[in-house]
Amino acid sequence: MTEISREGEGEGQGQGDTNSKAFYELQGLRNQKEKIEASYREIFPNVDPYLVHDLLLRMYQDPVKNKTKGPMYTVEVFTKQGTDSQKYKDHILATTGTVPGIYDKGTHYVTHMRLTLEILKRLNNFDYVLGIMGDFTGSNPSMGPRYDIGDFQKRRQEVDDT
Repeated sequence: MTEISREGEGEGQGQGDTNSKAFYELQGLRNQKEKIEASYREIFPNVDPYLVHDLLLRMYQDPVKNKTKGPMYTVEVFTKQGTDSQKYKDHILATTGTVPGIYDKGTHYVTHMRLTLEILKRLNNFDYVLGIMGDFTGSNPSMGPRYDIGDFQKRRQEVDDT
């Protein structure tokens, strides 16, 4: 804040006001970003915040097309050891309409689907979920699993540290 004030010194009062205004506008933007990320963590505690943000942007980019169907994503769900694979596979099928691939001894589920916030919330709320990550694919097919549970934990820590 001191540097911004100093930049305006000697250049007339108007320039200092402009720099000060820009500083507060940018600080306000940073504060809003922190608030939205806190909302993501509260509403979707098991979901990668980047996935939530990307989904929201894409849904608002084309609200008519994505209003009920949602854009295509490859979604990866990580569950606790000992999760009943058949039960969770059935849960994903009932929630998304797609059958997931199962990896890592029944703790990693991958599916290609039209994703909405409602579907993401239902996946998030399942008891055995440790983390959910995903990538927008558009009309391209899924490439299968890309992440592991460590990626989710690192990403979550990065967001929490900012």
